[in-house]
Amino acid sequence: MTMIELEQVSLALGEFSLCNVNLRIRKGEFLVLLGPSGAGKTVLLEVIAGLQAADSGKVTINQRDVSGVQPEYRGTALVYQDYSLFPHMTAAENIAYGLKIQGRPSQEITKRVDVLLTDFGISSLKNRYPGSMSGGEQQRVAIARALATDPSVLLLDEPFASLDPRSRDECIRVMQDLKETRSVTIVQVSHSGDDAYALADRIVVLINGRIAQTGNPDEVFCQPASPEIAQFTGMENIIPGIVTSDGSGRSRINIGSVAIPFPGTYQDGAGITIGIPARNMQILPEQPVSDDQGMTCIPCHVRRVTWGKDTATLKLEGQIPLTAVMRRTGYDRHIPRQGMHVYAVFKDTDVRILSGA
Repeated sequence: MTMIELEQVSLALGEFSLCNVNLRIRKGEFLVLLGPSGAGKTVLLEVIAGLQAADSGKVTINQRDVSGVQPEYRGTALVYQDYSLFPHMTAAENIAYGLKIQGRPSQEITKRVDVLLTDFGISSLKNRYPGSMSGGEQQRVAIARALATDPSVLLLDEPFASLDPRSRDECIRVMQDLKETRSVTIVQVSHSGDDAYALADRIVVLINGRIAQTGNPDEVFCQPASPEIAQFTGMENIIPGIVTSDGSGRSRINIGSVAIPFPGTYQDGAGITIGIPARNMQILPEQPVSDDQGMTCIPCHVRRVTWGKDTATLKLEGQIPLTAVMRRTGYDRHIPRQGMHVYAVFKDTDVRILSGA
């Protein structure tokens, strides 16, 4: 069942515009709007919430056309990244606010607030004010307040953007629990791939006010539809070249003196851009012996190693510049050091066609 539908929604705001957005969001779905700054993610969220009126198109929520309906009557709740809690109210008072506006009986309000405080693990904050809470605590209070009136749709604008890593991890666990235990439809704006992977049933990538790609996290991150999406989602090796065919149902892309095979047949001489995920690249100290026609082996030397908590990122120089990511294990003896000569090895199935095919 469709909970939210946008049909040909357009909105011009100065030099920016949403352009003919068509989108269906299923009931109970957790959808993440992903894209660079200025892509229109928050504007689209506000159109759904009714805080921005589209110039054209139609917005339907729960089978009802809400294009001209005020925000408070749409059955949605919006939480911004600054949480917008009332500073003069305690956590309990903040959560109760919407219920009081609706005129609910005081006994019902008290019971509902206590349930939400317990569900979100914030009972200890009941009588505390926002100024004495951490960012993660404020976020949980803000989401509890948004859910107090049982909205059909929860809209979240960059809810983890200002949190430290520990608070972010705690809040992601809260959202995972929310996703599993409640039937609310959630639309979250984010610029973080990690958040999208942890939470999204589906991702919509916005670029310059247009939907550029839709799919589950693996589809978007492993099969980006364009070089621009690949760059945004963190694909490290994005390389243009020229196609040649060997007549056997397999093509190669020529990049300088390197010919990289990839599946499929494309027109000779066509310009094409490929992507190679850095994590798919194997780095070896010696040239492998193989007759696999689908394998590429490029001699390189290590220009720089950047160490992370769980991985090491290698910048490689050779016939073409490459980036590889290696997982850290044990004493890291398997990770080459700066200046070492190595071989970057990958298969044709690791090559992603990004444009020109």
